[in-house]
Amino acid sequence: MSDLQIKICGVKDKEIAKHAVDAGANFIGFIFYEKSHRNITVENCEQILSDIKDLTIPVAVTVNPDDKLLDDLSRIGFHYIQLHGQETLEIVKRIKLNYDFKIIKAFGISSTKDLDELIKYEPVVEYFLLDSPPQANVQGGTGHRFDWNIIENLYTSKNFFLSGGLNKDNIISAINLKKTSFFDVSSGVEDSEGIKDKQLITEFIDKAKNNI
Repeated sequence: MSDLQIKICGVKDKEIAKHAVDAGANFIGFIFYEKSHRNITVENCEQILSDIKDLTIPVAVTVNPDDKLLDDLSRIGFHYIQLHGQETLEIVKRIKLNYDFKIIKAFGISSTKDLDELIKYEPVVEYFLLDSPPQANVQGGTGHRFDWNIIENLYTSKNFFLSGGLNKDNIISAINLKKTSFFDVSSGVEDSEGIKDKQLITEFIDKAKNNI
């Protein structure tokens, strides 16, 4: 699939960011959430962005961000923001109005009822991201997959990232769903929690894009 898009999420250092770019990542996610093992500071991320922002699409991943964080993310040059918390439609509209962000709105999926929420957000987001439901207050990156049968009859005017428990062993099955060309991986390319592995990143992207 030549139009297949891969997002490597939870990158914390420049070496891994550069490797992901070289391996063919279309998007790289940086997590600004202190409870996450993949959290990065604005200052550290700014140094990484200076090297990669023209080579891939950096995404600021946030959970119910406050105005200070939004201001900082805009200042250091993010154009894409992922809202991975309980952001209401009104909050998303306000962020859209006040900042020049393209918005990825994440949803934890446990039943078809969860898909009903997407419809009202369609006018204000560029992409959705469908993930496993939060576990023990952890918003994503759990390594668990949700039931893909739930999205069998999903039809939305927006492209969406499929996320949650993806790895090199199941990415082809995910692609073969033929529901999306956008895929997000975090724990599936780590050798321990929060620590990305270069070989796993390369293998995941090669498998996805070249079926090897």
